[in-house]
Amino acid sequence: MSNSDFDNEMDRYFNDPEYRRKKANGGDKNNDNDSIFNWNILSSWKHAGNDLYKWGGIAGGLLIILFTGFLIYLFSGLPSIQDLENPQTAVATEVRSRDGVVLDRYYTENRSYISYENISPHVINALIATEDHRFYDHWGIDVIRTLAVPWHLINGRVQGGSTITQQLARNLYKKIGREFSVIRKLREMITAIEIEDNYTKREIIEMYLNTVEFPNSAFGIQSAARTHYGKNAQDLTVTEAATLIGSLKGVYLYNPRINPENATARRNTVLMQLDKRGFLSDTIATRMINKPITLDYHPPSKTRRESKYFGQYVRQQVDDWAEENGYNLDTDGLTIYTTIDSRLQKYAQQAVETKLDSLQIVFEDEWTSANGEFMDILWNRYPNFLGSLIEETDRYKNGFSKYDTDQRSVVMEKLKADEAFVDSVMRARMRLEAGFVGIDPRSGHILTWIGGSNYGDVQFDHVYQSKRQTGSTFKPFVYTVAIDNGYMPYHKFPNEPPVFKQKTGGTWSITNYGGDTGGMVPLREGLARSLNNVTVSLLPEIAGAPGTNQLEDLIPAARKIKQMAQNMGIDMEGVEPYPSIALGTAEASLLDLVSAYTTFANQGVHIEPLAVTRIEDKAGNVVKEYQAESQQEVISPETAYIMLDMMRGVINGGEDYYGTGVRLRNSYNVKQDIAGKTGTTQNAADTWFVGMTPHIVMGAWVGGADRRIRFPVTSRTGQGARTALPMVGQFIKLASSDPEAPWSYEPFEPPAGFVPPQEGTGQNNGTNTGTGRIDW
Repeated sequence: MSNSDFDNEMDRYFNDPEYRRKKANGGDKNNDNDSIFNWNILSSWKHAGNDLYKWGGIAGGLLIILFTGFLIYLFSGLPSIQDLENPQTAVATEVRSRDGVVLDRYYTENRSYISYENISPHVINALIATEDHRFYDHWGIDVIRTLAVPWHLINGRVQGGSTITQQLARNLYKKIGREFSVIRKLREMITAIEIEDNYTKREIIEMYLNTVEFPNSAFGIQSAARTHYGKNAQDLTVTEAATLIGSLKGVYLYNPRINPENATARRNTVLMQLDKRGFLSDTIATRMINKPITLDYHPPSKTRRESKYFGQYVRQQVDDWAEENGYNLDTDGLTIYTTIDSRLQKYAQQAVETKLDSLQIVFEDEWTSANGEFMDILWNRYPNFLGSLIEETDRYKNGFSKYDTDQRSVVMEKLKADEAFVDSVMRARMRLEAGFVGIDPRSGHILTWIGGSNYGDVQFDHVYQSKRQTGSTFKPFVYTVAIDNGYMPYHKFPNEPPVFKQKTGGTWSITNYGGDTGGMVPLREGLARSLNNVTVSLLPEIAGAPGTNQLEDLIPAARKIKQMAQNMGIDMEGVEPYPSIALGTAEASLLDLVSAYTTFANQGVHIEPLAVTRIEDKAGNVVKEYQAESQQEVISPETAYIMLDMMRGVINGGEDYYGTGVRLRNSYNVKQDIAGKTGTTQNAADTWFVGMTPHIVMGAWVGGADRRIRFPVTSRTGQGARTALPMVGQFIKLASSDPEAPWSYEPFEPPAGFVPPQEGTGQNNGTNTGTGRIDW
């Protein structure tokens, strides 16, 4: 059949239905053309063509849909334009001293963001040489390196193909992920190209070094430099930079603290790369390779550990403001400037540590008999103590189920049989604690703050969280009320135990520590020697009921004393105005007590303590400033100065008596103008000392975190003069010996026109006989 015949046949077949049916039924058997042209095959071709066209269209559509879906899926895992233009990195908030030293950090990732200019060029060179030597020539993807990856894999060498920009893409945008897959790699490459399109090479280097994780939970080069070398990133040497950059290959495997051998080998690899890429000469590289790794390690969790307590106090002060203004203290990289002076803070920490360690030894020795077990005298004198301590342990609480009993005696017997456990409980719970704070009375600025012995062990702050009985450190408020009502330092009161009748028929009486009594004693001496008899003898006079022997009549005096203490800065909420308040039964925090004493040193003006001066955002913009909340005159300048002068007597003593704080002169050779007051509670559980100069008021408390801890009655240590005062004395000794520390020897100045009160200018020669206040 010719081509033309074939075409005619095809036309007739498709256009003549009768002819088509005839061919479908077998056709003309005698026609030679049928042997050449099989109409059944022709029909199959036609249907096959239709099916091919139909299924081809479906397949093409599916491919388009699948490809579109793939693109949607691929791009859904990419950062948005907004994310690219404003990458968010968790940056630690820093708490800084007024002289710029980092005191504490709040973070989810221990990171400090710094600019390119503040990064050592050795770090940048090491990064380029090791991670991406064609960094300045590519546009986000190193094509040569990427194409070489399959070749290396075939030859059994696993080598990464990621550029610095690709690594930055993973660090900045967590949604890209880190799993080994083609999809993730494509996303990483696309994001790297976008980063290169949005940022300069310098900006990419800066972002990379600020986001990458280094060993020991240090995020960013600045935190890594501080953690491992105690310096800023701009001061890193070649070998230090090589060590840190080398560790990026494996922050645990090449941790210079944990795996120094691995870290040294990896550092040397980086040094050889620096040599290979022309950043170092062969001679210098060889010399550096032979050097050992030397660290100056500062654990991130213990950065400025002496300031950890203060850091948590600051956090409480700014938490509400941060939340109200949309800041996250753990991620937003704020800088909080405080009033703390880092040098004074260091010396306060040293003083507390040194004295507390020595006190602990003496304290345990005093409660331990010769050849006796640990503090056996204490356990024998207070037989219920040990059992109550054990009951507070987890082992006791879990003991009922462990020993299948509901009997306390059974569990206690089992636990007491474990000598090692009992010994651990006794030693852990019989630890002394301390608090120390210093405040500038002229501004209310907190200059030093030591909240306890070790924040890692005890997070309870003994500067502001702990409220303890103040003992004799509360007496100055009693004397202030008296002075403010016309009494003078030379007025005399009987040093005899006063006795007052109670409504119930009983009596209330007190006596001096040690039982020292007798004679008429001036108020100055009564305060200097901390005589309880003289202090309580003031109460009837203050109450306006001279000569009374009724305890109820003293309530007005207690109310006046409570109000005075509150006006001067002590939180007296919930304190009942009982006469015993005069002897320091009211509880107060060390912060409140020292703040109240600043009123004496600031001519009667009380300023609320201030911890924070300003807050800056990550870019250095001031976003919040703080000022002292209140400044008010609560006592006259004359009363304040008289009280200061009386408390000089606590330190200096008199012609025929010693003040309770004389040790500050004798043992610590403090020569400057200083006033103060010691304090010890009745059961010797709390001991205090507050010292005052014109530029700083210092207070220390020593006792037990557990209130069951107390010093022996006949103790070498159980007085404020022997526990808390030495901490203040040692602090003054250290701080005043440092010419760089902000220490002043300026004396207290009396108010303008002040005339010192002179004895003998009125009736009775200043002797009070219980007939009422004397007018002078």
